[in-house]
Amino acid sequence: MKTSNKKAYVFKMNITTASIFSIVVFLLLVFVTTLIDGATLFKAYQTPFLLCLLVGYFFLHELLHGVGFVLAGSKLKNIKLGAALEKGIFYCMSYQELTKKNILISLQMPFMVIGVITYVIGIVFNIPVLTWLSVLNIMGASMDLVMFFYILRIKNVTYSESGEPDEFVLISNEDLSKRKSIFLKLKETKDYKKEDYIFKDFKRIEISKASWIVILILISLDLVTLLLG
Repeated sequence: MKTSNKKAYVFKMNITTASIFSIVVFLLLVFVTTLIDGATLFKAYQTPFLLCLLVGYFFLHELLHGVGFVLAGSKLKNIKLGAALEKGIFYCMSYQELTKKNILISLQMPFMVIGVITYVIGIVFNIPVLTWLSVLNIMGASMDLVMFFYILRIKNVTYSESGEPDEFVLISNEDLSKRKSIFLKLKETKDYKKEDYIFKDFKRIEISKASWIVILILISLDLVTLLLG
């Protein structure tokens, strides 16, 4: 594969369609869970500090993306964790060009480990809060699955970050502009230059001011609920 034939395709997530898809996934999981045990999700609401547990679970989701990156060959020093809750996301980035295998492993890691596996454990051992957290995690992993199956179909591709948490870059000698997705918007197509995807200076952890405000509000709500309960 010749470098001169490669193009870099910058994709932006379509937040509207992604949100709708996530809600549909959530409703389906709630329906299935209710059929299995109608009281499971209701019991989960009685757990102290549930909102804080939820924030921690979503952060664990991103840590597992990082574990997937490293297990598949990424360098730990190139991993960045962050939160941009004003955009509705926590995120994990690997600031180096990644192979197809690497990104696919990272994308499915949280879905399988703290989604499918923990959901089954929660149901089998009757742990309502674990079941509930797993349902929400699977909902949150819906765009991971969209990206997984989109990238899976591309024969020759590498992955890189664009620098924005809701964007990514796919590098390929295939014409990806013809591969349409209602969940992804093709923002830009440009010639591939390897040096554009060698990152040196970036924060390892970055949490926006809006995210801190949201987290503090959730902690406050948890405390009020606990006191009133």
